[in-house]
Amino acid sequence: MGDTSLSKFDSQTLPMIAVGKCPLSDGLQFYNPVNGTFVSSIDYRFQHHTMSGTKFGFKYQPGLFIYRLDESNNILTPRFPLDSEVLVHSHSPPHRAKIVGIPTHQRPDVYTILFQDGSITEYSAVHNLLEAVPITSDIQEPILLPQWITNDANATLFLESMSKPRHGKLKLNNNHQWIFCPGNSTDLASGISLVNLSANCQHLLESGQLFRGHTKF
Repeated sequence: MGDTSLSKFDSQTLPMIAVGKCPLSDGLQFYNPVNGTFVSSIDYRFQHHTMSGTKFGFKYQPGLFIYRLDESNNILTPRFPLDSEVLVHSHSPPHRAKIVGIPTHQRPDVYTILFQDGSITEYSAVHNLLEAVPITSDIQEPILLPQWITNDANATLFLESMSKPRHGKLKLNNNHQWIFCPGNSTDLASGISLVNLSANCQHLLESGQLFRGHTKF
């Protein structure tokens, strides 16, 4: 090409990439990746079994997508990403669920929620029933206490640190901490604090340290 002349022993062809119709002739326009030039020619032959990227060592780069922003077409940025966990405040206490469907242009405010029991429900973001679960939080599923454990419930406590069992009542203070008040006492400050009763209740029951009612020994 150009000032270079080829002998009969040289290859009379050059591999190039077809880029489209030549605007100045009836031929096609080709790009030469070796020297970065464009040429036009009507004498060519396509190699259908060869891909340009493989031939010249090019890597695929995705194209640029341009959206027209108007009232009918907006780029959606969902508040809750797909597969993220949320708290659904349609119940009390709120249920933990997973986002399995995010808003679309046709339904710009609807999320599809998968609950832990396998049920699927759709919620609109305008109702403000969804709350993101912080990634750094150590939120645990609530542990239900036996039905008989209520405020002012009669109970018998016989902790390993106690020399004998005590009868009394279970109390719930303003900090939602369970207190055992022995006898007829109602003084929460002098009662026995049952730390994290929700998590330790089953152990106390199975080990014979907490009993329902005023149990006789």
